[in-house]
Amino acid sequence: MKIGTRQFCINPEFPVNRMLKPVKHQDVSDPLHCRIVIFVPENDVPIVHVSIDTVELWKYRENQITEVIERVLGQKVHCICSATHSHNCPCMTTDDDYVDFVLTRLKHEVPLIELKDYKKVEYNYQYNYFDKVGKSRVMDHTTPHVYAETCSIYGDGKRIVTFLIHNVHPTIKELWKGDFTAEYPGYCISALRKEYPDEFFTFLLGPSGDISPHFVRRGRDYEEMLRLSELLKQEFARQLKLQKKEKNQSLHMEYEETVIPNLLEPFDLNQIDLPEVLNEDEKKFLERLGKPSPFHREIRDFEKCAEHTLAHLIFSKEYSMIFEPFELYSEYYGAVDKRRCSVISISKGFDHYLTGLHLNRLTMHGTASGFSHKTKKRMWEILSRWSCQEKV
Repeated sequence: MKIGTRQFCINPEFPVNRMLKPVKHQDVSDPLHCRIVIFVPENDVPIVHVSIDTVELWKYRENQITEVIERVLGQKVHCICSATHSHNCPCMTTDDDYVDFVLTRLKHEVPLIELKDYKKVEYNYQYNYFDKVGKSRVMDHTTPHVYAETCSIYGDGKRIVTFLIHNVHPTIKELWKGDFTAEYPGYCISALRKEYPDEFFTFLLGPSGDISPHFVRRGRDYEEMLRLSELLKQEFARQLKLQKKEKNQSLHMEYEETVIPNLLEPFDLNQIDLPEVLNEDEKKFLERLGKPSPFHREIRDFEKCAEHTLAHLIFSKEYSMIFEPFELYSEYYGAVDKRRCSVISISKGFDHYLTGLHLNRLTMHGTASGFSHKTKKRMWEILSRWSCQEKV
Protein backbone atom coordinates (compact mmCIF):
# COMPACT_ATOMS: atom_id res chain seq x y z
CA MET A 1 0.00 0.00 0.00
CA LYS A 2 1.13 3.54 -0.76
CA ILE A 3 0.50 6.30 1.80
CA GLY A 4 1.05 10.03 1.53
CA THR A 5 0.35 13.03 3.79
CA ARG A 6 0.35 16.78 3.57
CA GLN A 7 -0.43 19.62 5.96
CA PHE A 8 -0.56 23.21 4.77
CA CYS A 9 -1.62 26.55 6.19
CA ILE A 10 -4.93 28.13 5.16
CA ASN A 11 -4.73 31.34 7.17
CA PRO A 12 -6.84 33.87 5.25
CA GLU A 13 -4.82 36.31 3.17
CA PHE A 14 -7.69 38.81 3.17
CA PRO A 15 -10.62 39.56 5.53
CA VAL A 16 -13.18 36.72 5.49
CA ASN A 17 -16.50 35.88 7.13
CA ARG A 18 -16.67 34.52 10.63
CA MET A 19 -18.84 31.46 11.30
CA LEU A 20 -22.28 32.08 9.72
CA LYS A 21 -21.87 35.84 10.00
CA PRO A 22 -20.87 38.35 7.30
CA VAL A 23 -18.47 39.98 9.75
CA LYS A 24 -15.02 40.16 8.19
CA HIS A 25 -11.85 39.19 10.06
CA GLN A 26 -8.34 38.07 9.11
CA ASP A 27 -5.90 37.73 12.03
CA VAL A 28 -5.25 34.35 13.66
CA SER A 29 -4.13 33.32 17.15
CA ASP A 30 -2.67 30.07 15.83
CA PRO A 31 -2.31 28.62 12.32
CA LEU A 32 -5.32 27.13 10.53
CA HIS A 33 -4.63 24.06 8.42
CA CYS A 34 -5.86 21.66 5.80
CA ARG A 35 -4.56 18.12 6.31
CA ILE A 36 -4.61 15.35 3.72
CA VAL A 37 -3.96 11.62 4.01
CA ILE A 38 -3.94 9.46 0.87
CA PHE A 39 -4.13 5.66 1.00
CA VAL A 40 -3.58 3.78 -2.25
CA PRO A 41 -4.48 0.10 -1.76
CA GLU A 42 -2.86 -2.17 -4.32
CA ASN A 43 -4.84 -2.24 -7.58
CA ASP A 44 -7.65 -0.19 -6.05
CA VAL A 45 -9.07 3.34 -6.02
CA PRO A 46 -7.14 5.80 -3.82
CA ILE A 47 -8.85 6.79 -0.58
CA VAL A 48 -8.31 10.43 0.38
CA HIS A 49 -9.17 11.99 3.73
CA VAL A 50 -9.21 15.78 4.00
CA SER A 51 -9.55 17.55 7.35
CA ILE A 52 -10.06 21.32 7.39
CA ASP A 53 -10.09 23.75 10.29
CA THR A 54 -13.58 25.12 9.74
CA VAL A 55 -16.97 24.70 11.38
CA GLU A 56 -18.74 22.83 8.56
CA LEU A 57 -18.26 21.44 5.05
CA TRP A 58 -21.43 20.90 3.05
CA LYS A 59 -21.48 18.08 0.47
CA TYR A 60 -21.24 20.67 -2.29
CA ARG A 61 -17.92 21.83 -0.82
CA GLU A 62 -16.69 18.23 -0.57
CA ASN A 63 -17.57 17.77 -4.24
CA GLN A 64 -15.53 20.86 -5.12
CA ILE A 65 -12.55 19.55 -3.15
CA THR A 66 -12.88 16.08 -4.68
CA GLU A 67 -12.94 17.56 -8.18
CA VAL A 68 -9.69 19.46 -7.53
CA ILE A 69 -7.94 16.37 -6.12
CA GLU A 70 -9.09 14.12 -8.97
CA ARG A 71 -8.00 16.67 -11.56
CA VAL A 72 -4.56 16.98 -9.97
CA LEU A 73 -4.07 13.22 -9.52
CA GLY A 74 -5.59 12.40 -12.89
CA GLN A 75 -7.85 9.65 -11.54
CA LYS A 76 -10.98 8.94 -9.57
CA VAL A 77 -10.72 8.79 -5.77
CA HIS A 78 -12.88 8.02 -2.78
CA CYS A 79 -12.78 11.35 -0.93
CA ILE A 80 -13.91 11.95 2.65
CA CYS A 81 -13.87 15.56 3.83
CA SER A 82 -14.20 16.32 7.54
CA ALA A 83 -14.47 19.64 9.36
CA THR A 84 -12.76 19.93 12.73
CA HIS A 85 -15.85 21.97 13.71
CA SER A 86 -13.69 24.62 15.34
CA HIS A 87 -16.16 27.50 15.63
CA ASN A 88 -13.65 30.37 15.55
CA CYS A 89 -12.54 29.70 11.98
CA PRO A 90 -13.36 31.28 8.60
CA CYS A 91 -16.77 30.31 7.25
CA MET A 92 -16.75 27.93 4.27
CA THR A 93 -20.54 28.11 4.00
CA THR A 94 -21.01 31.83 3.41
CA ASP A 95 -17.62 33.04 2.11
CA ASP A 96 -17.05 31.91 -1.49
CA ASP A 97 -13.84 33.92 -1.86
CA TYR A 98 -12.27 32.06 1.05
CA VAL A 99 -13.41 28.73 -0.42
CA ASP A 100 -11.75 29.65 -3.72
CA PHE A 101 -8.60 30.51 -1.78
CA VAL A 102 -8.57 27.08 -0.10
CA LEU A 103 -9.23 25.31 -3.41
CA THR A 104 -6.33 27.18 -5.00
CA ARG A 105 -4.09 26.14 -2.13
CA LEU A 106 -5.20 22.54 -2.70
CA LYS A 107 -4.21 22.73 -6.38
CA HIS A 108 -0.69 23.74 -5.38
CA GLU A 109 -0.27 21.36 -2.43
CA VAL A 110 -1.72 18.05 -3.66
CA PRO A 111 1.02 17.58 -6.32
CA LEU A 112 3.60 17.88 -3.52
CA ILE A 113 2.27 14.83 -1.68
CA GLU A 114 4.89 12.08 -1.76
CA LEU A 115 3.37 8.61 -1.90
CA LYS A 116 5.59 6.08 -0.13
CA ASP A 117 5.23 2.35 -0.75
CA TYR A 118 5.04 0.14 2.36
CA LYS A 119 5.22 -3.64 2.25
CA LYS A 120 3.70 -4.12 5.71
CA VAL A 121 0.90 -1.82 6.84
CA GLU A 122 -0.67 -2.12 10.29
CA TYR A 123 -2.83 -0.07 12.65
CA ASN A 124 -3.30 0.35 16.40
CA TYR A 125 -6.55 1.62 17.94
CA GLN A 126 -6.96 2.95 21.47
CA TYR A 127 -9.88 4.65 23.21
CA ASN A 128 -10.73 5.82 26.71
CA TYR A 129 -13.58 7.62 28.49
CA PHE A 130 -12.39 11.21 28.84
CA ASP A 131 -14.58 14.09 30.05
CA LYS A 132 -12.02 16.67 31.23
CA VAL A 133 -12.64 18.90 28.20
CA GLY A 134 -16.40 18.48 27.95
CA LYS A 135 -19.51 16.73 29.24
CA SER A 136 -23.19 16.58 28.37
CA ARG A 137 -24.66 20.06 27.94
CA VAL A 138 -28.17 18.71 28.36
CA MET A 139 -29.05 19.96 31.82
CA ASP A 140 -29.63 17.28 34.48
CA HIS A 141 -28.30 14.62 32.12
CA THR A 142 -25.11 12.56 31.94
CA THR A 143 -23.74 10.37 29.17
CA PRO A 144 -21.26 7.46 29.25
CA HIS A 145 -20.12 8.31 25.74
CA VAL A 146 -17.32 10.89 25.91
CA TYR A 147 -14.14 9.46 24.39
CA ALA A 148 -10.60 10.31 23.41
CA GLU A 149 -9.40 7.96 20.70
CA THR A 150 -6.25 7.38 18.66
CA CYS A 151 -5.96 5.28 15.54
CA SER A 152 -2.40 5.07 14.23
CA ILE A 153 -1.16 3.69 10.94
CA TYR A 154 2.20 1.92 10.87
CA GLY A 155 4.24 1.42 7.71
CA ASP A 156 6.98 -1.24 7.88
CA GLY A 157 7.01 -1.01 11.66
CA LYS A 158 7.11 2.80 11.92
CA ARG A 159 4.16 4.90 13.06
CA ILE A 160 3.44 7.37 10.26
CA VAL A 161 -0.15 8.66 10.64
CA THR A 162 -2.40 9.12 13.67
CA PHE A 163 -6.06 10.08 13.65
CA LEU A 164 -6.91 11.96 16.87
CA ILE A 165 -10.61 11.58 17.71
CA HIS A 166 -12.65 13.35 20.38
CA ASN A 167 -16.38 14.01 20.69
CA VAL A 168 -16.59 17.39 22.43
CA HIS A 169 -17.55 20.61 20.64
CA PRO A 170 -14.42 22.74 20.04
CA THR A 171 -16.06 25.76 21.65
CA ILE A 172 -13.92 26.53 24.68
CA LYS A 173 -13.12 30.04 23.44
CA GLU A 174 -15.92 32.59 23.20
CA LEU A 175 -17.48 32.68 19.74
CA TRP A 176 -17.01 35.54 17.23
CA LYS A 177 -14.55 37.37 19.47
CA GLY A 178 -10.81 37.78 19.11
CA ASP A 179 -8.71 36.23 16.36
CA PHE A 180 -9.35 33.01 14.46
CA THR A 181 -8.16 29.84 16.18
CA ALA A 182 -8.13 26.12 15.39
CA GLU A 183 -9.20 25.52 19.01
CA TYR A 184 -8.25 22.30 20.81
CA PRO A 185 -7.88 20.22 17.60
CA GLY A 186 -5.20 22.59 16.35
CA TYR A 187 -3.46 22.80 19.72
CA CYS A 188 -3.29 19.02 20.18
CA ILE A 189 -1.89 18.45 16.71
CA SER A 190 0.70 21.21 17.06
CA ALA A 191 1.84 19.95 20.49
CA LEU A 192 2.11 16.32 19.36
CA ARG A 193 4.01 17.24 16.21
CA LYS A 194 6.65 18.86 18.43
CA GLU A 195 6.88 15.68 20.48
CA TYR A 196 6.80 13.38 17.44
CA PRO A 197 8.26 15.51 14.59
CA ASP A 198 8.48 12.63 12.08
CA GLU A 199 4.80 11.67 12.40
CA PHE A 200 1.62 13.05 10.85
CA PHE A 201 -1.45 13.89 12.93
CA THR A 202 -4.97 14.82 11.84
CA PHE A 203 -8.24 15.33 13.73
CA LEU A 204 -11.72 13.79 13.60
CA LEU A 205 -14.78 14.88 15.61
CA GLY A 206 -16.94 12.17 17.17
CA PRO A 207 -20.69 12.42 17.99
CA SER A 208 -20.65 15.66 19.98
CA GLY A 209 -24.07 17.22 19.34
CA ASP A 210 -24.86 17.18 23.06
CA ILE A 211 -21.29 17.34 24.39
CA SER A 212 -19.47 20.61 25.02
CA PRO A 213 -17.08 22.36 27.44
CA HIS A 214 -20.06 24.24 28.94
CA PHE A 215 -19.86 22.67 32.41
CA VAL A 216 -16.05 22.22 32.37
CA ARG A 217 -14.51 25.48 31.21
CA ARG A 218 -13.62 28.15 33.78
CA GLY A 219 -13.77 30.93 31.23
CA ARG A 220 -14.01 31.63 27.49
CA ASP A 221 -10.60 33.14 26.79
CA TYR A 222 -7.68 31.81 24.76
CA GLU A 223 -5.70 30.86 27.88
CA GLU A 224 -8.50 28.58 29.08
CA MET A 225 -8.58 26.95 25.66
CA LEU A 226 -4.87 26.22 26.03
CA ARG A 227 -5.35 24.75 29.52
CA LEU A 228 -8.08 22.32 28.53
CA SER A 229 -6.34 21.48 25.25
CA GLU A 230 -3.24 20.46 27.15
CA LEU A 231 -5.27 18.00 29.23
CA LEU A 232 -6.57 16.35 26.06
CA LYS A 233 -3.11 16.34 24.48
CA GLN A 234 -1.79 14.49 27.53
CA GLU A 235 -4.47 11.82 27.11
CA PHE A 236 -3.63 11.41 23.43
CA ALA A 237 0.07 11.14 24.32
CA ARG A 238 -0.73 8.50 26.95
CA GLN A 239 -2.53 6.41 24.34
CA LEU A 240 0.34 6.75 21.87
CA LYS A 241 2.73 5.38 24.49
CA LEU A 242 0.30 2.59 25.32
CA GLN A 243 0.44 1.43 21.70
CA LYS A 244 3.99 0.19 22.26
CA LYS A 245 2.69 -2.39 24.75
CA GLU A 246 0.17 -3.89 22.35
CA LYS A 247 0.44 -5.78 19.10
CA ASN A 248 -0.48 -3.90 15.94
CA GLN A 249 -3.15 -5.29 13.65
CA SER A 250 -2.74 -5.94 9.93
CA LEU A 251 -4.49 -3.30 7.80
CA HIS A 252 -6.34 -3.81 4.55
CA MET A 253 -8.33 -0.72 3.64
CA GLU A 254 -11.76 -0.88 2.00
CA TYR A 255 -14.33 1.81 1.29
CA GLU A 256 -18.10 1.75 0.95
CA GLU A 257 -20.87 4.31 1.23
CA THR A 258 -24.64 4.61 1.39
CA VAL A 259 -27.22 7.39 1.42
CA ILE A 260 -30.22 8.18 3.57
CA PRO A 261 -33.07 10.50 2.52
CA ASN A 262 -33.39 13.85 4.24
CA LEU A 263 -36.69 13.21 6.04
CA LEU A 264 -38.06 16.19 7.96
CA GLU A 265 -41.05 16.43 10.26
CA PRO A 266 -42.68 19.36 12.09
CA PHE A 267 -41.84 19.80 15.74
CA ASP A 268 -44.57 18.30 17.93
CA LEU A 269 -44.45 19.29 21.58
CA ASN A 270 -46.93 16.50 22.36
CA GLN A 271 -44.20 13.95 21.60
CA ILE A 272 -42.06 15.25 24.47
CA ASP A 273 -42.32 14.15 28.10
CA LEU A 274 -42.43 17.49 29.89
CA PRO A 275 -41.62 17.32 33.61
CA GLU A 276 -43.79 19.15 36.11
CA VAL A 277 -40.85 21.42 36.99
CA LEU A 278 -38.85 22.69 34.00
CA ASN A 279 -35.10 23.25 34.19
CA GLU A 280 -33.50 26.37 32.70
CA ASP A 281 -32.70 24.72 29.34
CA GLU A 282 -36.31 23.62 28.92
CA LYS A 283 -37.63 27.07 29.85
CA LYS A 284 -35.32 28.74 27.32
CA PHE A 285 -36.34 26.33 24.58
CA LEU A 286 -40.06 26.94 25.15
CA GLU A 287 -39.48 30.70 25.20
CA ARG A 288 -37.73 30.49 21.80
CA LEU A 289 -40.38 28.23 20.26
CA GLY A 290 -41.97 29.91 17.24
CA LYS A 291 -39.62 32.91 17.36
CA PRO A 292 -37.04 33.73 14.65
CA SER A 293 -33.62 32.22 15.24
CA PRO A 294 -30.88 34.72 16.25
CA PHE A 295 -28.75 33.03 13.56
CA HIS A 296 -31.38 33.50 10.86
CA ARG A 297 -29.99 34.11 7.37
CA GLU A 298 -30.92 33.21 3.83
CA ILE A 299 -30.24 29.51 3.27
CA ARG A 300 -28.18 28.78 0.18
CA ASP A 301 -29.26 26.18 -2.35
CA PHE A 302 -26.45 23.74 -1.53
CA GLU A 303 -27.67 23.63 2.09
CA LYS A 304 -30.98 22.11 0.96
CA CYS A 305 -30.03 18.44 0.81
CA ALA A 306 -32.41 15.79 -0.50
CA GLU A 307 -30.21 13.02 0.88
CA HIS A 308 -27.13 12.49 3.00
CA THR A 309 -24.06 10.35 2.35
CA LEU A 310 -22.42 8.07 4.90
CA ALA A 311 -19.04 6.41 4.33
CA HIS A 312 -17.52 3.29 5.88
CA LEU A 313 -13.73 3.02 6.00
CA ILE A 314 -12.75 -0.55 6.90
CA PHE A 315 -9.30 -1.14 8.41
CA SER A 316 -9.75 -4.85 9.15
CA LYS A 317 -12.44 -7.31 10.24
CA GLU A 318 -11.94 -5.95 13.76
CA TYR A 319 -12.10 -2.17 13.25
CA SER A 320 -13.62 0.51 11.04
CA MET A 321 -14.58 4.18 10.94
CA ILE A 322 -18.04 5.45 10.01
CA PHE A 323 -18.27 9.00 8.62
CA GLU A 324 -21.61 10.84 8.78
CA PRO A 325 -22.66 14.47 8.22
CA PHE A 326 -24.84 15.33 11.22
CA GLU A 327 -24.01 16.96 14.54
CA LEU A 328 -24.86 13.59 16.00
CA TYR A 329 -25.84 13.19 19.64
CA SER A 330 -23.47 10.99 21.65
CA GLU A 331 -26.29 8.52 22.32
CA TYR A 332 -25.62 7.02 18.87
CA TYR A 333 -22.37 5.57 20.18
CA GLY A 334 -24.70 3.11 21.88
CA ALA A 335 -25.47 1.65 18.44
CA VAL A 336 -21.91 0.44 17.88
CA ASP A 337 -19.40 -1.86 19.51
CA LYS A 338 -16.95 0.79 20.71
CA ARG A 339 -14.09 -1.70 20.77
CA ARG A 340 -14.22 -2.02 17.02
CA CYS A 341 -15.69 1.17 15.64
CA SER A 342 -15.25 4.96 15.63
CA VAL A 343 -18.07 7.27 14.54
CA ILE A 344 -16.98 10.50 12.88
CA SER A 345 -19.35 13.48 12.57
CA ILE A 346 -19.51 16.43 10.14
CA SER A 347 -17.98 14.34 7.35
CA LYS A 348 -19.21 13.52 3.84
CA GLY A 349 -21.20 16.73 4.00
CA PHE A 350 -22.94 18.59 6.78
CA ASP A 351 -26.34 19.01 8.37
CA HIS A 352 -27.51 20.07 11.78
CA TYR A 353 -28.29 18.28 15.03
CA LEU A 354 -29.59 14.75 14.96
CA THR A 355 -30.86 14.40 18.51
CA GLY A 356 -30.96 11.10 20.36
CA LEU A 357 -33.17 8.29 19.16
CA HIS A 358 -34.30 7.56 22.73
CA LEU A 359 -33.83 11.00 24.36
CA ASN A 360 -37.50 11.93 24.62
CA ARG A 361 -37.12 15.28 26.34
CA LEU A 362 -36.40 18.90 25.57
CA THR A 363 -32.76 19.86 25.07
CA MET A 364 -31.13 23.10 23.94
CA HIS A 365 -31.88 21.84 20.41
CA GLY A 366 -35.23 20.25 21.26
CA THR A 367 -36.30 18.37 18.17
CA ALA A 368 -36.23 21.65 16.30
CA SER A 369 -33.72 20.25 13.79
CA GLY A 370 -36.77 18.57 12.35
CA PHE A 371 -35.34 15.21 11.32
CA SER A 372 -37.89 12.45 11.54
CA HIS A 373 -37.82 9.40 13.77
CA LYS A 374 -37.29 7.38 10.57
CA THR A 375 -34.05 9.27 9.92
CA LYS A 376 -32.84 8.63 13.47
CA LYS A 377 -33.79 4.96 13.31
CA ARG A 378 -32.09 4.49 9.95
CA MET A 379 -28.93 6.14 11.26
CA TRP A 380 -28.96 3.80 14.27
CA GLU A 381 -29.39 0.76 12.01
CA ILE A 382 -26.54 1.75 9.70
CA LEU A 383 -24.18 2.41 12.61
CA SER A 384 -25.09 -0.90 14.20
CA ARG A 385 -24.70 -2.97 11.03
CA TRP A 386 -21.51 -1.29 9.83
CA SER A 387 -20.03 -1.62 13.31
CA CYS A 388 -20.40 -5.39 12.90
CA GLN A 389 -19.25 -5.03 9.26
CA GLU A 390 -22.55 -6.21 7.89
CA LYS A 391 -24.02 -4.86 4.66
CA VAL A 392 -26.63 -2.08 4.87
